Amino acid sequence: MKSPRTSRPGSGNKYFITKSKGGYSTCIQGKPTDKNCNVLANCVGYACGAYNEEHEFGYEKYHLNCNAENFIERAIASGLSVYQKPMVGGIIVWQKGTLKSSDGAGHVAIVTYVNNVNDPTQIKTSESGYGAKSPFWQTTRNKGNGNWGQASSYKYRGCIAPVGYKPPEPPKPMPTPTRKFKEGDRVILNGPIYLSSMSNIPSNTIKNKITTVTRVVKGECKHPYNTTGDLGWCDESSLKLYNPTPTPPKPTEFKIGDNVILNGPIYYRANDTKAANYIKNKKTKITRYAKGTKHPYNTTGDLGWCDAASLKKV
Repeated sequence: MKSPRTSRPGSGNKYFITKSKGGYSTCIQGKPTDKNCNVLANCVGYACGAYNEEHEFGYEKYHLNCNAENFIERAIASGLSVYQKPMVGGIIVWQKGTLKSSDGAGHVAIVTYVNNVNDPTQIKTSESGYGAKSPFWQTTRNKGNGNWGQASSYKYRGCIAPVGYKPPEPPKPMPTPTRKFKEGDRVILNGPIYLSSMSNIPSNTIKNKITTVTRVVKGECKHPYNTTGDLGWCDESSLKLYNPTPTPPKPTEFKIGDNVILNGPIYYRANDTKAANYIKNKKTKITRYAKGTKHPYNTTGDLGWCDAASLKKV
C-alpha cells in the first residue's frame, strides 16, 4: 500500500473518473464537476477513489458509492474493519442527522497524518465536498470533544481501516519498583537526606540513626523513603534493618589439656539431665572429651562432666 495522496488528483487518473468516461469509479459526478476528474467535487467520489488508489488495485475493488454517512455499513459488508481511532490511510466517517438521506448525507475524508497512533488527538485529512468551491483540500483536525473538528450538526462514526491494518499494541505500563523496606520497619539511617523524593541535591547527612520508615513512594522516584520525624527523603542504600538482638557468639571450643576455670553445674554422666553438684571458680584442666554428648568435658580429679558454657580458658 502506498501513502495516501495529499494533492489534487491530476488529469486522466482513472480512480477519480466515472466508468462512463473511461475510468474505474462507480460514484456519481461531482458538483461542480471537475474537468479532469469528474467524480469531484464530492467527498464520496474522492474518498472511494483515494482508498482504492492507495492500495494500487488498478480498478475499483471497493464500491463505496453510497451516501457518505453509510460508508461504515458498506465497508463492513465488503469485509473491511472499522475502528474508533483514526489511522493513516483510513476513511474517517461522519453522519448527519439520523442516517437517513432526508436529513443529510454525512461526510467522509481520507486520513493522511496521525500525531499519536495509540492516543491520537490531531489528524490531517485530504477531502472533497459536493457543492464545494474547490474539488480538493486538506484539513488539520483536532479531536476536541471527539467529533474531530466537524460541525456540531455532524456526528463522528468511526474510521474504515486500510486493508491489512493491525491496530497498534497499547504501551506496556512501567513496572512498579520493588521496595526493600516497608512502612513500620525499624532501620538505621546512614547517608544523605533530601527535601523531596525527587531532589537532586541533599539537604543534610544523617549518621547511624536508629529510626522507623513512615512513608514509602511506590512509583518511580529518586529517594523513596521517609522516616520518623520527617528528617528527609533518602535512598534504599542509606538504610539498613535494625536488629536489636545481637547474634550470640559461637561457644568457645576446648581441647584436652586446656587450663580452665570451672564455674557451673557438673553431672555424673555426660548425658545426665540432673546436675550432681555445682563448682564455683575452680582452676582445673580438661582431661577428657565426649563428643556429641550434652556435657562433653571432664576435668582434673574427675569432678564430673560439664558444658562449654561452664568453662573459661585461663
